[in-house]
Amino acid sequence: MTASSVPDPLAFPIGPIPDLLGRDQATLEAVAARMLATAQAWRTLLNGLTDTELKRTYRPGSWTVQQLAHHTADAHLHGLMRLSYGLAEQPYTIQPMNQEAWLALPTNAAPVQHALTFLDALNLRWDALLRGTDPRAFDGQILHPEEGPQDLWRLISKHDWHLRHHLAHARLALGLPGEP
Repeated sequence: MTASSVPDPLAFPIGPIPDLLGRDQATLEAVAARMLATAQAWRTLLNGLTDTELKRTYRPGSWTVQQLAHHTADAHLHGLMRLSYGLAEQPYTIQPMNQEAWLALPTNAAPVQHALTFLDALNLRWDALLRGTDPRAFDGQILHPEEGPQDLWRLISKHDWHLRHHLAHARLALGLPGEP
């Protein structure tokens, strides 16, 4: 691997999006459990932070801890909807999320507890969907207008990673190692 191909550790503190190792029920159960654990890690990290701490960034110009929390919850909603549409409607073309426009919405000025409560509720739905769906159904395809076609396994992997990716950003902003 060349130096230019090594991901920026601040941009990708947990590395690039991995491929899921299995395509079976055990993998789905592991992802569901990891998502629930990551939501709890978010809650533990953000519990009791001051306004000053919530305004910290992991590098100049990056999102604040508060913005990271709200963005993560919003993106988890988008992921759940994309996965649900991909399972229920074929073919399906996802609607990309304009992250900056979503961050400008007034909901992102709400207390981070709102984002955490939303994330908890979303994870209950993710958990039910991942554990209750026949693994073969995730072989279905969706089309991302910018990323191209991908199977639903890739979408699951992306959103599992995304929860942990921005948690690592928030940890870095608070002066903690990226991964617990």
